[in-house]
Amino acid sequence: MAIELISLDEASRRLEKSGISGRAFAELLAKSPSLLLGIFPGKELRDCLDLSRVTSFRAEPENVVIADNVKWTDIKLDWRQLRDSFESRGGPVSWSWLSNITPEMLARARQPSPTRTASAVPRPPRRARLGWFEGAVFTGAIPPSGQLPRGKRGPKSGKRENTAAAIRKDLKDKMFTVDALRAMPEKELAARYGVSRDTARKARNDALQS
Repeated sequence: MAIELISLDEASRRLEKSGISGRAFAELLAKSPSLLLGIFPGKELRDCLDLSRVTSFRAEPENVVIADNVKWTDIKLDWRQLRDSFESRGGPVSWSWLSNITPEMLARARQPSPTRTASAVPRPPRRARLGWFEGAVFTGAIPPSGQLPRGKRGPKSGKRENTAAAIRKDLKDKMFTVDALRAMPEKELAARYGVSRDTARKARNDALQS
């Protein structure tokens, strides 16, 4: 089946028109194979987001997703795959291209061509209402203590490896020197790569050792 990549904002509009809540959207993403593509902090190329091990997720306007406090930007998704995932769980998506036709569009179509081209008014972004995004939040099952069970660690999230790779790339691109990397405070390093201080420290050690 052909891929139909669209922005998160556009997808939210289509889902809202289909009566699918932001909460249902967030739950589906957390329980399905990777459906989102986004740009990780410090990178330029878009990667698949693996949400299978995150404990918190929320979608925001302007094509932004925050998973475990890591901000991913320029979010895209395969609309066909997302729609099929909803329908396989009994949540049919009723949106169609006819849903694009609004009374305003019909009114503009009835106007003569010169009038239509005379005024170029910026159109607002096509996305769901803010309330839809406020509900697009998912929190994984965490014990009442707030601590994850000991001795039941899952697969590594890859944050440390990704951060170390990003640091090595910055060193190669001469964004800073090895000495500057060693002297950089953990707080600054963590903010630069969008990870925790512990992950930043370990990733820096990995990059220096390699």
